[in-house]
Amino acid sequence: MVNLEDLLSQAESESLDFKREFHENKIDLLHDIICFANSYVEGDRYLVFGVADDKTIVGVQSDSKRKENADIQDFLSQSNFNRIPTISLQTIKYQSSLEIDILIIKNRPDKPFFLVEDKTYQGKTIRAGVIYTRLSDTNTPLKGSASEAQIELMWRERFGLLLPPLERMKLLLNDFKDWGSINEDTQLYHKQFPEFTVRQDKQINEPFAPEPWSACFPDTSAHSFEVELRYFETIIHKERFVSCDGGRYLIPLPKIERSNSERKFYIQQTSFAYKIAKIFWRYHPIDDALQKASIELR
Repeated sequence: MVNLEDLLSQAESESLDFKREFHENKIDLLHDIICFANSYVEGDRYLVFGVADDKTIVGVQSDSKRKENADIQDFLSQSNFNRIPTISLQTIKYQSSLEIDILIIKNRPDKPFFLVEDKTYQGKTIRAGVIYTRLSDTNTPLKGSASEAQIELMWRERFGLLLPPLERMKLLLNDFKDWGSINEDTQLYHKQFPEFTVRQDKQINEPFAPEPWSACFPDTSAHSFEVELRYFETIIHKERFVSCDGGRYLIPLPKIERSNSERKFYIQQTSFAYKIAKIFWRYHPIDDALQKASIELR
């Protein structure tokens, strides 16, 4: 639930606007939603109905233009977006008799949001293909457009170019089809961003002490090695893997959960290790290997 007092303590900004009542013209509502969805600011955005500009709380319980969440969702779905912003409407009771509606526009990285066809109502038009945004407490005018610099930021965010290299790498690892291989699959590179590579390092010299999960294969010999994630030639992350069953299975070193005298081995689906395994050995499914080794996937 949104904290109303916290919102009231803030000034209007790229992520917050107060409205005494709902919009007279639904194009103005649509314009606000698009501007908030495209604004360059962290966190979700809030359009608060029932609060005047001077922060006087008047409520919307008697507003004839008041809308339900379903009304706004339907309106957005009929507005021919390139992709529809994610919104939700919450109602907060204030001093028992007043109701405040808060429209939450979720912050999403897949900006920019725009219409693919003109939308006109009562003499106002949102133009197809035009990108609107919000700077400080001011929307891009209906007849204007976001600046080139603002639009560039949106596309850079969409492609993950504003993230640090390690966070970008984690996103790029989500789809093995985007990766190509060289050196007999000991090195992978991202096809669109080849500065990101994944490399299998040489075998680690120290012996790998057998664990219950590594000894369950017909060939109980095992050795460990490292996989490096690189941005250009800089190593930005390493993960340790174990070659099991004579090299037939290459398994990330699992985490251990101890409960009394028992030990459980597991790997998290969101971890770098699991993502690397899915890509590096995409033709030998890692899930099958984990199942054979009784390693839980969480």
